[in-house]
Amino acid sequence: MNVQIPQEQLAMVEGLVAAGRFTSLDEAVSEGIRLLASSEQLRQQVQIGVEQADCGDLADHDTVFSQLRALAAEQTSGQG
Repeated sequence: MNVQIPQEQLAMVEGLVAAGRFTSLDEAVSEGIRLLASSEQLRQQVQIGVEQADCGDLADHDTVFSQLRALAAEQTSGQG
């Protein structure tokens, strides 16, 4: 597959490769695609949250932080 990249973006990516951040242009482009996919997934999750909020499906901050603390404790205990 051939992809045309604007010269300014190509120069930036080539600079990242030259600096050792990536081993090749292909690796840099793959990372960009991975980040795009991650961004899209986050966008979809935010949209779900907005729809839930619109329907009144909300949790107060005490509940949310309690759940987060429990999850963090669970993760910490599972590592040791």
